[in-house]
Amino acid sequence: MAVTLPLVGCGDDANGEIKERAAAASEAARTYQQASVDQDWKTACEARTERLRRSWGADTIAQCVEITSVPRIGNYSDARVSTGEAVEVKAFGPHPAGIGLSVTLDSGTASRGGAFYTALRLVPGEHGKWFVDQAVNLAEAKDTDSEAVRAALNRK
Repeated sequence: MAVTLPLVGCGDDANGEIKERAAAASEAARTYQQASVDQDWKTACEARTERLRRSWGADTIAQCVEITSVPRIGNYSDARVSTGEAVEVKAFGPHPAGIGLSVTLDSGTASRGGAFYTALRLVPGEHGKWFVDQAVNLAEAKDTDSEAVRAALNRK
């Protein structure tokens, strides 16, 4: 019994850490997508990894804001952002290992645009922060389960 209890405790600690990482990554993904909906380009750019910003030709946050700040077509005043189940993703190409999840943007009734689905790869940074390192558009709601998200993030 003395041998089993410490192992169970370690398992609980590890499981708690996994849940904590997933929750932090999920919140970072939701914040990133909401910033894009709100056209808060500075917050959206700050939520991206330096590697992702540079892949778009932006060496600084200011350059990223300049590149991404485009006028919105449509009204997203009642849009809603939600995230799916977090899943561990292995390193792929230039992308480090991290957490993948789907983000759904329901554009609301004001725009009549329907729902948009994206798979995001989030990677840990300093002080427990998570950053978007990869975004892949998903075609349909059926593409948002954890295995479909993992597959999408390992294709591109």
